[in-house]
Amino acid sequence: MKKILNLSYDLRDRYNRKVTPAISNLINVSKSKFDPFIIDLVRTPNPRQEEINLKNSHHLLINVFGLPYGLLMNWSQHRALNLLKKTASKEEIDFKRFNLIHSHKLTFEGIIGYKLSKEYDIPLIVTLRQTDTMVFNKKIGAIKLFKPIIKRCTKILYLIPQILMRMENIFGKSFFEDHIIPKAVLLPNIVDRKINLLKNDVESGSFVTVLKMEKKIVNRKNVKRLLIAFSQLSNYKIKLSIVGDGSYRSKIEKWVSELHLDGKVKFVGHVDNDKIDGDYARAEAFLLPSISESFGLVYAEALLNGTPIMYSKDHLGFDGFFEGVGVGVNPKSVESIKEGILKLFENGSSYRKNINILNQAGEFNIFNSSYVGIKYNEILEKASI
Repeated sequence: MKKILNLSYDLRDRYNRKVTPAISNLINVSKSKFDPFIIDLVRTPNPRQEEINLKNSHHLLINVFGLPYGLLMNWSQHRALNLLKKTASKEEIDFKRFNLIHSHKLTFEGIIGYKLSKEYDIPLIVTLRQTDTMVFNKKIGAIKLFKPIIKRCTKILYLIPQILMRMENIFGKSFFEDHIIPKAVLLPNIVDRKINLLKNDVESGSFVTVLKMEKKIVNRKNVKRLLIAFSQLSNYKIKLSIVGDGSYRSKIEKWVSELHLDGKVKFVGHVDNDKIDGDYARAEAFLLPSISESFGLVYAEALLNGTPIMYSKDHLGFDGFFEGVGVGVNPKSVESIKEGILKLFENGSSYRKNINILNQAGEFNIFNSSYVGIKYNEILEKASI
């Protein structure tokens, strides 16, 4: 069985040790055909908090010192690599035994993967994520630093269409066409839901949004503009259910009161993920005009319940996956959001019909674990030695 070395900074968090299971889900679907070894990295701002722990024979935990905001990124990843190699020597982990390295971001762990790939002559694949685009936009010299890494990759996976579109603007048309497009493969996160397209229980004029109510998330999800848009539609019989909870809920409640939306907005509170489908299914549409999204799990969940969606056009997130399933809006324009709500309210049945057609054609299968597993395993097989 071929052995895959997985490098990721996104498996856990130094604050709560729990993050989205997207990467662990992907690794899990490879286990039937490949033997994965996980290097589980977390940045710590204090060098005294560096820590190494071999969780089991297939999982190494490393807390490594690094500066915030990607400062001295190349230096910090070289430091992490040295720490990793010392640990590997101590734990008798032989890098030569691996048939492939998967760095689950191009930036950060992509640097470590690249150096290991060159030193031990192992094929390398990377995944493009939202963090990568942020690094390219903000870090001077990033393009020069990552061009050799991209050239060495045998495959470049990307989660959402918009990320690939931005690579051309970042690296230029010539490099994009020569070194990115031939290797690029769309591989979304896994969204394993039971498809429910029976829409007999839709509540007319009922919209829903889902989010964790923490300050940064609320701002990124663009909640205030959504509420302002709703307040400008007072003549329509529409209402909004907000699913979720958190420390910033009182602030959202204040906005609702200031905008005179008390009778229009309902706070549902926290709903367990395995019980949230009913909230999607009953809604006329799902609304989330985010400034940016790393993937957009909630949009996929809504579609799998037959519910039309509002998403942000030309922004990182769900734009580009499907046509005719909802409305793309300018998230920085209240007027655009307001018009989007009206379109969904007035044409909901048409969007739901399109969703049914796409489902019957199997288009939504790109999110299920079986499809992703088959495609990912094919990529691993072709890319490995």
